[in-house]
Amino acid sequence: MKLKKIATICMIVLIISTFYGCIDIKDIKDEFSNFKKSIEEHKNAEYRSAQTEAEFLVDAIERKDSQAIKAKFSTYAQSNINNLDAKIDRLIEEFPGWNDNYEVTDTSERWSNHGKITYMLTPSFDFDVDGKTYRMRIIYYTESDEDESKLGYYSIQIYERFNYEYSSDVYMHGVDDEPDILLWDYTK
Repeated sequence: MKLKKIATICMIVLIISTFYGCIDIKDIKDEFSNFKKSIEEHKNAEYRSAQTEAEFLVDAIERKDSQAIKAKFSTYAQSNINNLDAKIDRLIEEFPGWNDNYEVTDTSERWSNHGKITYMLTPSFDFDVDGKTYRMRIIYYTESDEDESKLGYYSIQIYERFNYEYSSDVYMHGVDDEPDILLWDYTK
């Protein structure tokens, strides 16, 4: 994807220079540098947001603050997750632990529907506890012109990984699924 953008920019520069004369190479380098910088700033902001959410969630679990966790869920999720309070209690009781050594894989999705913007982050966090590797995945909306009731947490999923692969019966909860809290004992 990045190579396509660079190739497109190079083609535009060649076409413009053909019709309008020479373009200063320094200007082109500056544009590339600014483009790369803006991409990095965007990714860093997403990473910080993902990190903040992970730290909040784990802190609330360690404090056994079920109300703080529930308040992070969107009004849509709170209305559509069956037995939300019981699932949050189970999350708190069965959470395997946490240490500062974890890997954040932050991903995001943004789309437009007739000019209305929806933006969500879907970070995953891999962490090791007592020789076992777990993955926690949070889906949360940060912007939604279409449905503001979806702003906030949409789902939390935690499962054990085996040899850094997924078990064949693990279902990866996605943004098209209904909101939920999924812990360990679910299958496709």
